[in-house]
Order: sequence, then structure tokens, then C-alpha cells
Amino acid sequence: MTQSSSPLGSLPEQDHDHDVLLIAGSRPEVARLAPVATAFNDIDRIRALTVATGVDPMGVHEAFEALGVPADVTLLLREPPGTHPAAVGAMLMTRLDELLVDLDPSAVMVYGGGMTAAMAAQVAFWRQIPVVHLQAGVASDDLLCPFPQEANRRIIGQLASLFLTTGGAALGSPIGPNAIPVGDTMAANPQPADLRFARLVRRVRAGESKLVLVGLDRADSLGVLAGLPDLLEREPGVEIVVYGELAIHGAAHPLTRHERAIAVHTLPLAELVGLIAAATVLVSDDPDLVTDAPGLGTPAVLVDGPHVPHPGDSIRSILSPAVMTTVRQVLAVSPPPEGVPSDGKEAQRVEQAVAWMFGLTPSPALTEPVVPEQAREESPTTEEQSTSEA
Repeated sequence: MTQSSSPLGSLPEQDHDHDVLLIAGSRPEVARLAPVATAFNDIDRIRALTVATGVDPMGVHEAFEALGVPADVTLLLREPPGTHPAAVGAMLMTRLDELLVDLDPSAVMVYGGGMTAAMAAQVAFWRQIPVVHLQAGVASDDLLCPFPQEANRRIIGQLASLFLTTGGAALGSPIGPNAIPVGDTMAANPQPADLRFARLVRRVRAGESKLVLVGLDRADSLGVLAGLPDLLEREPGVEIVVYGELAIHGAAHPLTRHERAIAVHTLPLAELVGLIAAATVLVSDDPDLVTDAPGLGTPAVLVDGPHVPHPGDSIRSILSPAVMTTVRQVLAVSPPPEGVPSDGKEAQRVEQAVAWMFGLTPSPALTEPVVPEQAREESPTTEEQSTSEA
């Protein structure tokens, strides 16, 4: 019934009192939930199972793989659901309900306000399974911005038992006492292996640069490529990364000689996700990537795309010659990064909060690093230490 990376019968044996399903329906959701799965696995007091689903479950499955956390369950839709939200939601709801009946988890965790998160929260609520809402604290008072994520967040907010935010209280409607700041778990993902990108991300986070990320594969996007040298000349605080088929085109050669530009043919998905999250704006002719970008906090320009705008939409569909004008507008109004440093413990704080919800620890706050179960078993007791010293 349920398609998975391994049959349901061969999932890890349940030797914990509690288990949580981490349900993702897009790459931005994977980017936040993959570090959480690692933290649960390392600390080993609650079993976490990753679920890849949504409109493109195999794409979500591949994103989990790319971030080093294989999907435990890949929940396929029985047939292509079409593009209308009602059709997508109805099919997701049915498949997720079947999964919850099969696995009967102690809780489900969702991120943000995507369609998958909204459907999973509603199905879990109907099955009287607690919902943990991990979100980046970007909720607003405008129901239509971002659309439809803000409305979905409000639905989830009525159903969730535990709210985990980036810091302070979440914006928008009051969400009650079970709101715990944990930080953005995106920061706990592996850093770029390429030192050029790692240094670039550090400069952006320190407020020293703004990144324009450009992914182009189609020949009719050459007009964008031709405008990048002029953008670098006019915007001294901007750095550019170009990737895709056009990055090795002759028109990209001027960029390869510029100290504030990097051109590469391909980017591993893990590094691509990190660069999108750090970018001030993404320019791409890939509609799927542009759709994912707002979930990573980045406005996106779809080059010559057939995008239908919605109220509050952060995706713009622009003809190739006009792209640079739009990019400059975004750069002009984009605020500098907040520069909040990461301590690398965001995912551990999520695990601590969930353990508190289950009554496994007296405090929801992480006051000191949680020692993994194996390390606790291997560490000598005080009596053993005294004997050894004697």
C-alpha cells in the first residue's frame, strides 16, 4: 500500500516508547527536517521516521538523500493529481491518513505552511495524534501573503500541540504557551564542501555581500547571462554564482575572470539548497526550483516562465531582457541579513522540546548538550572513575 525506500515491515524495529513522523512535501521542508532527523537519531530517546511525499515525492526522496538522511518512507500518490490545490489536497489527505493508520505514530512533525504540512496536520488531528509545527517564524498578519502558505500556517496553528519557532513568539495570531524558540534548523545542515561557496555564504551572513544566484539551462535565457557583467559593475556589494548549461557557454567567460563571480556547470543539491537560502534573489528558468525558493526565504525570478501570479506571490515571471531590472529592484529593497549566529544546536533544541512534550525531560529548553544514548552507556560512572583513579 505504501511505497517506501524499504517495505514498511522492514522499517527500524520500534524499541522506543515514542516515535515521530517527520513529513516533508518539498525541498525546503526537507532542508529543515533532515537535521532534526539526525538529532533524533543521535540522541536516540525518540524514534524519528522521515516521510517523503507531496506532488513530487521522488524529488523529496532525492532531497533527503542529498542531505544525508535517507527517507524511511516514500509515500507515492496513486495517480498524477493535476495542478488544482483541491485535487492535490484530496489525494494527499487520503494517502497520509492510510500511513498514519499503518504506523500509528506518537506525533507528526511538519514544517512551514505548504500543502503537505496542512494536510498532514489535519489528518493527524482527526486521528488524535499530536502535531508539532516547526516553522521559521515568518508568519504575517496578511492572510494572502505569502499565498497560500500563511493561510495554511493558520490552519496548522489551530491544530498543533507544540510550536517551534526561530526565536521569540511567532508573528501573526497568538499561539499559546507551547511556543518554544529553537532557531532555524536549516543552519544545522552540512556546510558547502566547496570552500568558495562556504566562504561566500559566510560573507553573506555577515552582511558583507549580497548573493545573486543564477541557474540557466535554456538557450533563450542568454539575455540574462549577457546582463550579469553590467550588474557586477553597477552593484559593488553583489556577488554572483551561475550554474547550469549556460554556465559553460561562451557568453559566461567574462564572469569566470571576475573576482565576485563563480560559474559552475552543476551544483550538488545539498549545496544548491544552501546557496538558495543565502541568496538575496534567485534567477532561474527552472519552474520547480523557483517554486521552492520562497520556502527557503528567497524571492525568485522565473525567466520566461508561464507562472500565474497569486496575491502575495514572491515569484515573478519575467521576459529575459527585463530580468536585470527586476533583480536590481529586489536588491534595492532587500534588507541586510540579520546576522544571527548559529550555535549548531537548533536540531537538538527541537529534539529536547519534543522529549519535553512526551514527558521524557522536565524542561523544554536545552540548557546543555544532550548526550547521545550510546555515549551515556559507554561513559564511566562516578564509582567507576574513583576505582580507576585509585
